[in-house]
Amino acid sequence: MAELIRSVEDEVPIFYGRFDLFDGSGLGYEAEPETAAGALLAEPDRIALGQVGIKSQAWARTAHVRMEAWDAEPPAPDEPWAEAGQVLYLSPGGNVQLCGLGVGPSGQRLLLGPPFFAYGLRAYAGPVRTQPADYDERVTEAIEEAWLLRFWPVADAAGPALREESEAGGAALARMREVFPLAPGSAAPWSKQWPALHPRPGPELPTGVTVWSSSFVHLERVPSRKAAGRFTVPQETLDSARRLEETLGDLRIDMLGNLPANIDFWAQSQLEEYATQLRVSMRIGKELNPHDAPTLRLKASSVRTVLIGPDPGSSGRAWTWAKDEDAYADVLSVDRQVIARDRIRQNTLFTGIVTILRNENDFVEVRAATEPEAARVISVERLRG
Repeated sequence: MAELIRSVEDEVPIFYGRFDLFDGSGLGYEAEPETAAGALLAEPDRIALGQVGIKSQAWARTAHVRMEAWDAEPPAPDEPWAEAGQVLYLSPGGNVQLCGLGVGPSGQRLLLGPPFFAYGLRAYAGPVRTQPADYDERVTEAIEEAWLLRFWPVADAAGPALREESEAGGAALARMREVFPLAPGSAAPWSKQWPALHPRPGPELPTGVTVWSSSFVHLERVPSRKAAGRFTVPQETLDSARRLEETLGDLRIDMLGNLPANIDFWAQSQLEEYATQLRVSMRIGKELNPHDAPTLRLKASSVRTVLIGPDPGSSGRAWTWAKDEDAYADVLSVDRQVIARDRIRQNTLFTGIVTILRNENDFVEVRAATEPEAARVISVERLRG
């Protein structure tokens, strides 16, 4: 029986009677989804490579969208939902986001499962909220319409892409289509092999923003004529520190790396967008590690991924130095190798295959790759010699 793994809700503006769903990897944006499958716009044969257009049913101003990831084909929902279209969605990154035409995404994302998978996508249209028009109370116009988008894994589409020797790019991406049509009797991927298709045990509390105090905020600017031998803080610096704490709060505690350069000069809207990115990054990181396997923080340049990356969900080979021969054995455990020993500094260079959970500020958090995740990496390494 199909099980709901996770869900998110988002709002997106509707322009010219449509809005779009994009792959979180940024790949597939060059697709031209113009073939209608009900309310869904895809490519011929109802295949969508990284992008799906969604036609408004009521030409409302805003779409309130619930996106769900299931571990198998889900049952039809109860009323008031009405089926509005179905396509096969090829996801290079394993996560999706919504976007209005000419408007940036909200930052909310849904983790579907492993990258380079083919997913079924079925759309359902829901209630429409209306109100009298501003220009004429006798005219009723649609303000908001509801949508339900359900995804489930259909096939592992990485095989064709892995045959490309080049890393991420058009050729590898386009070859994902070769997985269709599926061979007769082929079964969907076994979800137990992929942590990204596991629900996180127990209810997950939302990531909040707890304002943690800093003595820096309580400093006051001292007029220069009274500041002989005293420490002074410019008012602009104090204001920036307050805004950072009020906006980011406890997100800074678990953030990877340091704050971006020049963040003190960011507008409030930029800070709020960055806070949203951190919340979503932390949530997806936990969803990619549902069983709380040991993790390790590394510079993003220390991990070489295959096909795409270093994005959350992608796997690759990591390298790091350590003084202890048994260092990081619980994370760098898959195909663990000693590459070099520095006798002078008494350091050892280790390598192992990992899966990326988060990527923030040029740092990544990784865990040991599972067998099918590692198989992708090893296949490409063999191709490249």
